[in-house]
Amino acid sequence: MTFLRYLPKLEIRMNYPGFVHLFLLGFLLSFNTGFAQLSKDSRMILQEKEDTLKQIGYTMLNDASAGKRIDALHKLIPVMVRALKVPESFFYPFDSLNMISVLYAPDSNFRIPTWQLHMGKGVFRYYGAIQMNSENLQMYPLFDVSDTIGFHSQAILDHNHWFGCLYYKILKHYYDGKYYYTLLGYDANDILAERKLIDVLWFDENRPKFGAPIFHYVFRDGNRKTLNRIFIDYKFDAKVTLNYDTSMSLIVYDHTSPPDTNQKGAFFVYVPDGTYEGFKWTPSGWQWVEQVFHFAINQNDNPPMPKPIFGGKKDERFK
Repeated sequence: MTFLRYLPKLEIRMNYPGFVHLFLLGFLLSFNTGFAQLSKDSRMILQEKEDTLKQIGYTMLNDASAGKRIDALHKLIPVMVRALKVPESFFYPFDSLNMISVLYAPDSNFRIPTWQLHMGKGVFRYYGAIQMNSENLQMYPLFDVSDTIGFHSQAILDHNHWFGCLYYKILKHYYDGKYYYTLLGYDANDILAERKLIDVLWFDENRPKFGAPIFHYVFRDGNRKTLNRIFIDYKFDAKVTLNYDTSMSLIVYDHTSPPDTNQKGAFFVYVPDGTYEGFKWTPSGWQWVEQVFHFAINQNDNPPMPKPIFGGKKDERFK
């Protein structure tokens, strides 16, 4: 059985395992490698590493024992690090690792692998790194601190303070003298609600930052505000779409609402109401679009969506 959010979850916040973070940090920041196209020798080494990662990752994702899943994580990280130390590893896609989402920036300046660990009792943690495409390899491990920052935090974060999630889409835009990379992600959140996330990655003196005041939003009460990131919370068993529609050049997502007006603000009961809202890129950033479609949508004209991250019928929530 896959443990990507399918077990009941308790609302428990944990900062575990801390030593894994230190282990990952020590390795990922310690090595350099040459920049070149992937050679035959490197490819053979990386294929062997990928086979090992596939076996360990299967246990990390699927084993019924929380202890064995956690042990598998402890094994996966050093193997992954050794693989990334292989020359030209940036060019190796690791595309058979269906438990890890690997996204390349549109300009290939970096890539971001992210993955999820079910800790037991419904608690989930997220792991990842930013691997730069440079002559001297640069890596920024991502440390999930989503359990220690405020609800719907609008803080500017860095790789040591990351709102952990699984990324499945990345977009690039230029604004105010910088390139911004918009990230769409999924967070299992807690026992009652799941979450889709629109965040943005940018670089300040070559150091990664998350969050920027480029989302111009109008709240349901009419209040206009510029936000650093967008959260879409909804009932844990609802199917909520968040994706980029290339034909309209829009981020499109389900508008959610409570079944009863008295439950306004209780996001764990919010479900899609059949309408869609979105964001359109403008010279000043992402501008909120209140209603994307102005006609009834049936099964034949739903917005186009790419394949789920992990394949499989049960992964429709990643669309």
